[in-house]
Amino acid sequence: MLELLRVRAFAIIEELEVHFEPGFNVLTGETGAGKSILVDALHLVLGGRAQADSVRTGAEEAEVQALFRPRDPTTCDARLETLGLPAAGSELVVRRTVQREGRSRAWVNGALATAAQLQAATRGLLDISGQHEHVGLLDAALHLDLLDAHAQLGELRAKFSQAFAALAEAERLRAQLDSDESQRAQRTDWLEFQLDELEKTAPEPGEDERLAQERRVLAAAEKLRAGAEEAEAVLAEAHPAKAAKRLEEMATIDPALTAVAQAVRGASAELDEAARELSRYAARAGGDPQRLEELDERIEVLRRIARKHGGTLATALQRRDQMRAELASLENHDEELARRQAEVQRLAAVARALAEKISEKRRSAAGAFSKAVAQELSALGMARSEISVRFEAAGEGAIAGIGPRGLETAELLLSPNPGEDLRPLSRIASGGELSRVLLAVKRVLVESDPVDAYLFDEVDAGIGGATADAVGKALAAVARRRQIICITHLPQIAVFAGKHLTVEKEVVKGRTYSRVAAVDGDERVHELARLLSGKPTGVALQHARELLAAAQTTDSRKRKAV
Repeated sequence: MLELLRVRAFAIIEELEVHFEPGFNVLTGETGAGKSILVDALHLVLGGRAQADSVRTGAEEAEVQALFRPRDPTTCDARLETLGLPAAGSELVVRRTVQREGRSRAWVNGALATAAQLQAATRGLLDISGQHEHVGLLDAALHLDLLDAHAQLGELRAKFSQAFAALAEAERLRAQLDSDESQRAQRTDWLEFQLDELEKTAPEPGEDERLAQERRVLAAAEKLRAGAEEAEAVLAEAHPAKAAKRLEEMATIDPALTAVAQAVRGASAELDEAARELSRYAARAGGDPQRLEELDERIEVLRRIARKHGGTLATALQRRDQMRAELASLENHDEELARRQAEVQRLAAVARALAEKISEKRRSAAGAFSKAVAQELSALGMARSEISVRFEAAGEGAIAGIGPRGLETAELLLSPNPGEDLRPLSRIASGGELSRVLLAVKRVLVESDPVDAYLFDEVDAGIGGATADAVGKALAAVARRRQIICITHLPQIAVFAGKHLTVEKEVVKGRTYSRVAAVDGDERVHELARLLSGKPTGVALQHARELLAAAQTTDSRKRKAV
């Protein structure tokens, strides 16, 4: 759900903070007060296009922040991880700024993000319906997901996705091998050239580290020799044998010193051996300019190989093995191609079997889904509209007729009036119709829709009376499972909200300001009366109280039924 929206220097908004609640939130206010500006602000934090003219006059930068609480933090975190963004956990904080010159920046949980990353990160958190780019229902690619959610195909889709991923990888390997002859010849020549260099160099695992250590010793030869001679001299000056002899003489008088005398005698022997070893080390420790030069040349060769093949010698050796395998595969092209083709066919059969099961369930569910949505639309003032699901064979990304989401794509078609052809929603539906279609779809999918919250703008366009009451009840019903934010001019809808926010505009010292405030009790009754008659007359106030009481009674009954 969307918990908090903070806006600064955006259009006519100087600075405001709006808190939303779970369930049904409604925003009302006079035309031009700034309700649509809040939608634009939300559109911005969901990855929409930034406009330089949205920056408030006199400010250098507009800023919008939003705090979301994902319904499924695990899924949200997995999506963020794939995008290279910090995990959200129970809270996802999004921030977007727009400079006066038009530049825009975005942050997700404090990490800089591109507009594309922002859009992907917030997908599924809030679905906006209205005259805006960020309208999920207009994206035909999502219609198949809506149908699958209605058919409860989540588990089967997950199995198919795994099968298709394996098929896609096998097809990629097959296509790579099945390139044209000239490409294979070029690839073979290139591999042979690279391998020839590696084979002539003949690097060994860990050779770079071993040679580097040997070079360090040679480079410090004089220092090591001097140190060994100095240490030998110090040991000689200590006279441990003399100390041992004296202790042995004392032990003949006091046997208690025997153990000490023996320990010193043993230490004396070890120190004598250490001194002799230091003498031998000092004798052989000396500079070898020729060997040092050989080491430098070899180390440089190994470094060049490492830079060329991945950055480390270990990576270069791994790359050598991979190139050997690829070259062998190219030299045995026909046999390898046949093997990979057989693997593609095997995996395609597995994926197709799952896709056919999904396709059967989809086509079986399509009729019931269309009928259920049409019934909801009828209650929402679109009784004579017709909705249908059109299937087409999978196209883009398909392998052997199998697409990333199955054997087909799906698109919702709508005919809002009798006699009109069924057409895609993007070509036929107005903002108000879109909002009601989305509301109808959400009513049908209320238990299975993965989207956390819905914002309805213009849901009341062209309706009133009983239809408005039906829309309000439908919104309240969906709000029992999802968060609803609705912008409306109709009191018949506003009375069903659990939280009522008003948007007002005022002019102070020649500057226009927009502010948002929660209303309750008498303040809410006055706002509903204003929506009814333009001003809170006695009759309007009484009517507002009656509407509010009736809505609360209806909502209470619905909750008890649930």
